[in-house]
Amino acid sequence: MAMGIGTNAQKPDEGELRRTQEEIACGVWFTSSGVALPKLIKYKDSEGIIQTIHQVRVLQQEKKYYCGIPALEYRCSTVFGNREYLFRLYYYIEDNCWKLSWGG
Repeated sequence: MAMGIGTNAQKPDEGELRRTQEEIACGVWFTSSGVALPKLIKYKDSEGIIQTIHQVRVLQQEKKYYCGIPALEYRCSTVFGNREYLFRLYYYIEDNCWKLSWGG
């Protein structure tokens, strides 16, 4: 029998997210069990041109809380021109929006 006073009953919080993020559009595939898998993203580059990443490979997915705000964090990679790029995608559940952060 487990007993406790509820001190660890709160959701773990990662604190403030310090990574630079940019808003994106994301095409998502939902599995039969309701898991969302990003398959395509569109973002504006530094020159304002819309770029598309067609091959998104999800390496890891985790539900996190940043300052109490729930988010799904996806660690991803893609290959372009014989080079692998690592990035993170964040889906903010309450705002229903996707954001991108470059780097692993």
